[in-house]
Amino acid sequence: MKKLSLYILTNMVLVIMSFGAPLKAILDFHNPQSLNILENILSHTVKNKNADIVVEVWGPTIKYLLRNTKQEKDFEKFVKNSDNRIQFHVCENTMNKFRITKDMMGEFVKPVKGALLDMYSLEKEGYIYIKP
Repeated sequence: MKKLSLYILTNMVLVIMSFGAPLKAILDFHNPQSLNILENILSHTVKNKNADIVVEVWGPTIKYLLRNTKQEKDFEKFVKNSDNRIQFHVCENTMNKFRITKDMMGEFVKPVKGALLDMYSLEKEGYIYIKP
């Protein structure tokens, strides 16, 4: 049942984005198994000039933002092709835990004090929370 709900939610987001409807969303990216879903959502978001997406990165998925990885290069293209409507916020607590500095990650990455606090703040600004 949970997988069906995730499938339906993901498709609803993609439908909204394909029609160019305004969308402000937080994509919670902490589970490495959601990488393909995240990339799929971002590839559709690039086409919607009315979508603002914050990808909140914390936990083991931080490794995908390290310089010169395939994913880091792909994510950087999403940011550039979206005119910076796609942003990547990275939890400083996670950075400290994995001993990763800002210099070890792509230029497009924005460190934030804490992922949960950042997501809470963004929700107060009208962003919807999506857990791919």
